[in-house]
Amino acid sequence: MPDQDPTKKIQREITIETLSTPPLDIQPAPLDRRLVSCIIDSALVISIWLGIFSSMRIPSGLSLDLPHSVSLLALAFVYYFVTEWLLAASVGKYVMKLRVLGTDGDPCSLKASLIRNAMRLIDWLPFFYLVGGGLILTSAKRRRVGDRLANTIVTLAPLRDKNPPPAPFLYH
Repeated sequence: MPDQDPTKKIQREITIETLSTPPLDIQPAPLDRRLVSCIIDSALVISIWLGIFSSMRIPSGLSLDLPHSVSLLALAFVYYFVTEWLLAASVGKYVMKLRVLGTDGDPCSLKASLIRNAMRLIDWLPFFYLVGGGLILTSAKRRRVGDRLANTIVTLAPLRDKNPPPAPFLYH
């Protein structure tokens, strides 16, 4: 273009459309589902524990002495830690369609799972989830000690969209 001054810069505007995320409103899981998931997980952990010890053919049998109690607690920790870290749900939570999420909406991370499940011992005090259950009942977001320290929440698993939108740029 002969009548344009080459020293002047041409300004152009580019508009990029993106999908925006609405603000997160994570609802806590219903108490009845959490209770049933806890029962399922407890039965599974105890079954695994009994299977391990019965296969070892221990002559004195099983008792809840210190070594057996520690092994049960260790198995429970590993079970919850690994499943919630890798799957964002234990088997019981998965069956009851619950998920463990960070308060930012992301699945439970390695660090959050470690903190959350290390605090499970406090939640169990003085016996079978008295502290944890009390905190869940009195908390607006139904969070136990481990959830509060790890910034996690147990929520309903999202429903799958039967008609998801097409993937952008798929057929260009």
